[in-house]
Amino acid sequence: MLKTILVAVDGSDHALKAVDLGASIASAMNSELRILYVIKSQNLPKGLLQYADAEHIIGGNKDILEKMAENIVTNAKNRAEKTGASGITTEVITGPVARSIVKSSKDCGADMIVIGTRGIGNIEATLRGGVSHRVELLAKCPVLSVR
Repeated sequence: MLKTILVAVDGSDHALKAVDLGASIASAMNSELRILYVIKSQNLPKGLLQYADAEHIIGGNKDILEKMAENIVTNAKNRAEKTGASGITTEVITGPVARSIVKSSKDCGADMIVIGTRGIGNIEATLRGGVSHRVELLAKCPVLSVR
């Protein structure tokens, strides 16, 4: 039985599909659903700076990243609720993405991690192996990768 399902999100289409599938499983099994976004400290790309300007987000890179992350997990939670999941919690943390997802899954006692196979990473991540692949290698619980 799956008591807790952790869904890692990054705002990509694949992450939204992971939310849908994770929420469907959580709803069917009456499981707790945890939605997680990991902020990786970095300089903001031009697109996010434009987003921050359009949304009138004032502050440095950290403020912009935190606001964006909160919007992503809130949207994911709303989407999961429409699928019928309940007992949904959200969390935004900072750190190395794959390791932080795995650590969070251990901390909350997740029985399964659901993650999109392709996020909004860069070319370097594609060449070195994506976050979902690293999570699959590091996690001690089952990982469901969603395309």
